[in-house]
Amino acid sequence: YTEPLEVDGVDLAPGQRYSVLVTAHSTRSFNYRYNVTMYATFIPDEPGLSPRIFIGNVIYKQGAPFAQAGSYDGSFRWAQDIDLHALDKEPALPVDRSLELDIGRSLFSTGQHFIHINNITFAYPLIPALYMALSMGDMAMGERVYGPQAHPFVLKHNEVVELVIHNPNSVPHPLHLHGHTFQITEYGPTTPFIPTNATAVPLVKNNGVPAKRDTLVIQPAQYVKLRFRADNPGVWMLHCHMDIHFAMGLALTFIEAPDVLQKTQKVPTEMLGMCARQGIKTAGNAAGNQGLDLTGMPPAPTIVTRED
Repeated sequence: YTEPLEVDGVDLAPGQRYSVLVTAHSTRSFNYRYNVTMYATFIPDEPGLSPRIFIGNVIYKQGAPFAQAGSYDGSFRWAQDIDLHALDKEPALPVDRSLELDIGRSLFSTGQHFIHINNITFAYPLIPALYMALSMGDMAMGERVYGPQAHPFVLKHNEVVELVIHNPNSVPHPLHLHGHTFQITEYGPTTPFIPTNATAVPLVKNNGVPAKRDTLVIQPAQYVKLRFRADNPGVWMLHCHMDIHFAMGLALTFIEAPDVLQKTQKVPTEMLGMCARQGIKTAGNAAGNQGLDLTGMPPAPTIVTRED
């Protein structure tokens, strides 16, 4: 929820939402058309595929002429989430812990092309991370039990986490965080590296009362700073909401307050039964074993050649 901001249009990525209020004109002399364009900046234009253009009508009076659209003169104002003010007026949270996350794309030792964060491409462990957090006792506070490709970060209860995410690539990514909304505190350029087909973005800081979202687009050659309080014990993913990028490994796992989780949550017997019918273990580490014995886990692939 934000304070109202008057704009000419909104630009949304997969997973994002806006609420828009439109004030009607006081005259019925004209009808109007609105435009919705679906597009992808990272693939070549192809008629009928990208962009796809949809036109709708706003009717004030049947039979009235349609107003002619004005020409685009550069003054069109798009909604920018960094410009929005949170409705609850909560100031930027003081940071307890900062995590630097770098997005990349590479050829891996499996012969496959994956996207990665800090050189780790995501893959699901053999045991759901929630079961690990609940069943491993004090060891659940350590990241090794979750396996390397779950890319786990164990968070302390109620600590304020700042994510500094760098995208020194030529493709945008709509990043979505489960279990939380985050404050958007800063955008900036990923200098000194700027991809050849990307434009350096300006440095923009929050207005003191940053807006909160759960999905944010990180543009090519851009970094963003996000903050959230770890006040929701559980297992939450941060991932790209572009499905193909998620499938290529652009994700990580926040294991939030497993010590609190073990005292407050219990898995329903129906869920345990569903896993049992599929042969999925519901206790142990990432390999379904005890302690740090990860025998049986597929080996994590390694980077052979960086591509973007």
